[in-house]
Amino acid sequence: MERSSMNMMITDLNDTRSFQVDAEFRNTGLERSEPLKKDLKWFSEQGHKIPEPSAPGTAYASYLEGLSEKDTQAFMCHFYNVYFAHSSGGRMMGTKKELEFYKWEGTLSQLLQDVRTKLNQVASSWSREEKNHCLEETEKAVTYSMDLRQVFT
Repeated sequence: MERSSMNMMITDLNDTRSFQVDAEFRNTGLERSEPLKKDLKWFSEQGHKIPEPSAPGTAYASYLEGLSEKDTQAFMCHFYNVYFAHSSGGRMMGTKKELEFYKWEGTLSQLLQDVRTKLNQVASSWSREEKNHCLEETEKAVTYSMDLRQVFT
């Protein structure tokens, strides 16, 4: 649930942030907040206790919130990594479980391509320094993701 919560956080932050590029990345079809809420409700109805976010989850959420307010390039790196990682995992896991989180309206490959195209358009206006900054943030995105994965092992 922890990684899914990060996806919800990315969606929620993207819906409220004030960056110039935010309109490009709303209603992409990749948003997972509502499907995740439905799945959590279903698990709860089945008698499963929904755990509170762990320290790695709250740390990542706090970090993303800070980025969403001040650092477009770094935030977009996490946006890309979270959405594309979850959708890739979803293609495998979604075939084994009937969770709403792994269902998309439309063809997932087309939704991803549309977002990738928008990301490339936005990044085309960035300076070399801004592009490098975005790339440098990848290590942090992977590290946070690995920290969240360890919660489950």
